[in-house]
Amino acid sequence: MSKLMFHRKLIFLCILISIFLIPDALAGCGAGTVLYFKFRHETYLLLADHSHSHQRERGWSGFGGKCNGQPQTSAAARETEEETKGHYGRDEILAKLDSASSIRIADFTTYFLEVDYVPAEVINNIRASNTSSNYRERSPYAWVPISAIWQAIENRRSGRVYLPGRYLPPEAHTDWLFEPFVTSLLAAKSGGILPWQP
Repeated sequence: MSKLMFHRKLIFLCILISIFLIPDALAGCGAGTVLYFKFRHETYLLLADHSHSHQRERGWSGFGGKCNGQPQTSAAARETEEETKGHYGRDEILAKLDSASSIRIADFTTYFLEVDYVPAEVINNIRASNTSSNYRERSPYAWVPISAIWQAIENRRSGRVYLPGRYLPPEAHTDWLFEPFVTSLLAAKSGGILPWQP
């Protein structure tokens, strides 16, 4: 089987899994972001684990959630602010969304945003000034090179995409990627939508 055929089948399988096995991630309207920065010849994505015990099976991903009646761009900005403990403010994110590359899978829209680098430890150590539990649902954080993510996807085991441990902090709850996140990345790559693609 050719690599192209393999990737197409993998994308189809990921979409099916995300629709049928993880309905809360795609129910109704949902939106989020993948934050990245480029250094030399590599692109790094800011990923976060899920810290609430009832969500830990999800694994690592970008940021996002339900729209809760908001427009998709507003929801993506709100979720990004909440899930980075306020480090990336919603107004800052919202201002960049109109010009951002995006992909829609089922009812979930993912926006790809370039941001300034800040060490993951800085975000890990933030004590959010907002006391809402939404500001504590994600942690820890890690910058992971996209090349390592593609390699992990190619080496999928037992239905999961495992990240190399060298990129994850010791306090990580899991070491795999959230399946809807993988689906969005693969679909964006296949569609030539990723902003860091040549």
